[in-house]
Amino acid sequence: MTKERGYRLRKTLLSALVGGIVIAIPWISSEYFVMISIRVMFFGMLTMSLTYLAGELGAVSLMQAAFFGISGYSVALLQSRYGFPFPIPPLAGLVIAALAAGLFGLLVVRVRGIYFLMLTLVLGQLVWALASQWSSVTKGDTGIMDIYAPVILGISTEKSKTAFYFFQLIFFCGAAYFMAALKRSPFGLMLRGVRDSESRMAMLGYRVHLLRYAAFVFASLVAALGGVFFTYFTGLINPHSVSLPANVEALLAGILGGINSLVGAVVGTAILKTLDVVLSGITERYMLIMGVMFLLVIMFARQGIVGTTMKYWDNWLFPSRNGSGSGGEARRPPKEVRRLRNP
Repeated sequence: MTKERGYRLRKTLLSALVGGIVIAIPWISSEYFVMISIRVMFFGMLTMSLTYLAGELGAVSLMQAAFFGISGYSVALLQSRYGFPFPIPPLAGLVIAALAAGLFGLLVVRVRGIYFLMLTLVLGQLVWALASQWSSVTKGDTGIMDIYAPVILGISTEKSKTAFYFFQLIFFCGAAYFMAALKRSPFGLMLRGVRDSESRMAMLGYRVHLLRYAAFVFASLVAALGGVFFTYFTGLINPHSVSLPANVEALLAGILGGINSLVGAVVGTAILKTLDVVLSGITERYMLIMGVMFLLVIMFARQGIVGTTMKYWDNWLFPSRNGSGSGGEARRPPKEVRRLRNP
């Protein structure tokens, strides 16, 4: 077996192990842990949308929670006020959020760096102000309540947390696969080219603004999907869901897990949400403890927990990947490079 095959086998076995644990969670853990896992998934989609833009495009957006809330409000209004049956509310919510992302994207794709950060912050606060003050539609700070999760194939995801878990897991895995496929695709390579040297990509004839615009809309759609499940699970939607703290929490989760990794986004969200629940029940000063933890991560693990762990343990987990196998052979270059060297 070659080193490359050995690496692929280890990676496949690890993925199968993680997948098996995720599928078995409703049967090997308590209902409380299932609820925590559900929270991690829909907030994880919000974090993935933010880290995708930050990692692939080098643009930190502080308005991803706006699309998270727009889809949630759309579901709430269409179900509670107008009585539309499933699946019309979630589908309409995703479409409305995508249209909003397309509109806001026309403004934000033409600015860079700190100006991108400031403009997304302002636009996100405008959405929050609209949700907070347009009380005739959004019911102000009280929010819209009495939203029920759908019945699918005769199974009520409202009454069964296990059914809701698997219902959301399907779409969560689909969103993660979609983001990962974008990163590996030629579109992802072009985005990284724009991130590294926008002027060079423009000189090569690439439509830079269109690439940035498409990335912004794709990422916002994933955040909107998380908002749909948030609304169904909590049964309410209020302005806090689109507020600045919601965006900051997603950013902190991305930094904690690893801003350049989709896996890091999920791991960071899991740690943040779990500690938030556990520490808040132990001490009123839990934010101080979490602040110290973030300080340590920023000082000693700048690539996040996942990035730093892979950096130091990849050689132990996948020795064939780093050329540390038998005979101490150097790692072979990728197939694409070998093909270029030997046409």
